[in-house]
Amino acid sequence: MSEIKNIAQKYTHWLLMLLFAVAYLLPLNNRMLWIPDESRYAEISREMIQRGDWIVPHLLGLHYFEKPIAGYWLNSISQLLFGESHFAVRFASALSAGLTAWLIYWFSQRLFHSQKKAIAAAVCYLSFILVYAIGTYSVLDSMVTLWLDLTLVCFYVSLQANTSRQKLAGYALMGVAAGLGFLTKGFISLAVPVIVALPYLFYRRQLNELRYLWIALLTLLLVSLPWAIAIHLRAPDYWHYFFWVEHIQRFSGADAQHKAPFWYYLPILIAGCLPWLGLAPAALKQSWRTTSIRPVVMFLLFWLLIPFLFFSIAKGKLPTYILPCFAPLAILLGYGITELLAEKRWRVIRQNAWVNMAFGGLLLVAVLLLGSGIMGKQPLYLANDHVALALAVLCFAGWLIAGWFSYRKPAQSLYLTALCPLALGLLLGWSLPTSLINSKLPEAFITQHQQELDSSRFVFSNDVGLAVSLGWQLKRDDIQLYGVDGELAYGLADSSQTDKRVKTEDFPAWLNSARQQGNVSVVTRNKPGELPKTLPAADQMIAQQNFTLLYYRQAMSTDKAENSAGDSTGNKHE
Repeated sequence: MSEIKNIAQKYTHWLLMLLFAVAYLLPLNNRMLWIPDESRYAEISREMIQRGDWIVPHLLGLHYFEKPIAGYWLNSISQLLFGESHFAVRFASALSAGLTAWLIYWFSQRLFHSQKKAIAAAVCYLSFILVYAIGTYSVLDSMVTLWLDLTLVCFYVSLQANTSRQKLAGYALMGVAAGLGFLTKGFISLAVPVIVALPYLFYRRQLNELRYLWIALLTLLLVSLPWAIAIHLRAPDYWHYFFWVEHIQRFSGADAQHKAPFWYYLPILIAGCLPWLGLAPAALKQSWRTTSIRPVVMFLLFWLLIPFLFFSIAKGKLPTYILPCFAPLAILLGYGITELLAEKRWRVIRQNAWVNMAFGGLLLVAVLLLGSGIMGKQPLYLANDHVALALAVLCFAGWLIAGWFSYRKPAQSLYLTALCPLALGLLLGWSLPTSLINSKLPEAFITQHQQELDSSRFVFSNDVGLAVSLGWQLKRDDIQLYGVDGELAYGLADSSQTDKRVKTEDFPAWLNSARQQGNVSVVTRNKPGELPKTLPAADQMIAQQNFTLLYYRQAMSTDKAENSAGDSTGNKHE
């Protein structure tokens, strides 16, 4: 028996890597890109490669200043390595989640000198449903979380260092990590470590550590200044827009984006703990009761709670913002769960299994009721969606079954519980109803009508997210906007491309002129059966629920029409 345990411990690292590969890498190519987020990050990186411009971000040929550059660099490198694929678009996000899990494993082992606790922490992190969802989705939050977590780990390790040389090395690496975070998402990557580190230094009465701050600031500047200067020289208004609009207005202004109440993140944190929600209270209590690790626990609580409160106070909120809170939570749970398993607290462990069985079972029933139309005004899944419905059932049946096995075998519950979200992650791409695909995933519609779109001299859309998806699919950045500007408003105002956006009232006259030059396609996103009223009648109209293609064939000029008529008359005369 001891030999089996030794073998299991020997190959634990490989099992962890296998979990990451199957759960995170395998499903990356299995679903289309969601609009607006995924198609946006895919297209910005594609245009970066196409233009050969690795300094100024562009979206549909316009300046796009909402984020700094490092996340786009990683996505562009992924596309260079793996091609213009869904896998490449999401790879950097997944890799960042995997590297964060490895960092948690390393840090936990250093803190507790226990491989079991380190593995448990990494497993908890990779299987948190919020971490899993964001880590397999193309946004920058998984990347910036890696740099934020590395910054705080470096801070704590430097704080515990015994020699000045070790401290200097630790704070230097801390500055590098903070600089990479700044280049990924801006000033928030500097604010979060500061609001954690300073209160903790006050708590520990170690403010003398601030004398090492210069080395962190120096390496931060060495990492971030070259691009910061380059973007200023190429686009002098970048920092004004990025600082005031993207930071001050987004988080605290009266017109902050994504406004939500103070308590917004509490249910997200609770739900994001799944499939460990039932164990979280007991595991956290277990960690707190162990007085020998109290200083460590206090640091982890500072890391967890202060950013949580900071983002709760901010007016602008998105679920992805609190992702950095899940690393300390995973470390605390990893310690507590391992202790509970060692003490054979099967009752508490089985309570978590009941939570997962109830969660999987409730969602399974909800999918069946919504899919059949028993609940709701109309069925969520249409008549031709029976395969997708069956796979959706399997997604949540998998959660329920994994919970049941963890109930039956509580001693192995660490890995069995981690398998709860696996079926959902692997099958999600094929289990989506057509109604959702035709609202948020336009790639299928674009592919079906690629011939008409490729033959069009001008391609328009009345929705920015759809326009960006058209740019990605058609590999062209000259997609034009019909009556909207959205997140491209700043780029449009700053652009010399005056015809990039055509007002609705000007479109009929513009269309008559444009058809002299070639075919025109207008792809709209709208409610089924509804179209913008000012659109002229098209030569061909194809509607598919929320997406509609209006195709206007090239019109011959008057001279060409007369010549054609003359040739036709001459031929008849002969």
